[in-house]
Amino acid sequence: MIYNQFQSNLMQNRFSGSRGWLAFVIGLAFMTLALVALPFLLLFGAITFIALSLFGRIFLKRQLARFNKQQAGQTFQKEQADNVHQEGVFRENTAQSTVAGRTFEHNPNE
Repeated sequence: MIYNQFQSNLMQNRFSGSRGWLAFVIGLAFMTLALVALPFLLLFGAITFIALSLFGRIFLKRQLARFNKQQAGQTFQKEQADNVHQEGVFRENTAQSTVAGRTFEHNPNE
């Protein structure tokens, strides 16, 4: 009785007839399509990667130039403001030298 169960092949019953042939054809078509389409997918991926990297370089170069220009403008404005401030301090020092010898109250807000 137990021996009788092992004589029949269960896989043969499962994939037999038209269902078996259909599964075989679908699998074969999938593998063929994958092998045919894979080189084109890789080529498309390589072209896309090259295009994005070139675009990225150009885009980042423009952004870096814009950033450097902005930084240079801010540095120039800061230098101008420092020069104006130093001239003002210089004028205050020369103005104080004319009134040397006088005593002034300390102003904590200065």
